[in-house]
Amino acid sequence: MSIVLYVGGSKDGTRGFMPNGFTKSMLETVEHGREIYVERLVRLAHFGTVRIMALESLCEELVAKLAGRHYEAAVNAA
Repeated sequence: MSIVLYVGGSKDGTRGFMPNGFTKSMLETVEHGREIYVERLVRLAHFGTVRIMALESLCEELVAKLAGRHYEAAVNAA
């Protein structure tokens, strides 16, 4: 099990547990309907390659931008 960052959708910016070997999860929401998150490895300039769960419909460029924003916020808060 590992801790992953969720990017996009109603879970954007939250951290959660994801069992090793799982590459997909689904969340049923009242407001947004079904949200499907998939595992992605994203290369971030100051942080290297990170494992995240991202909303399936997001393009790679937006995933990297959102993930970078969340990692920068975590560094600034520490």
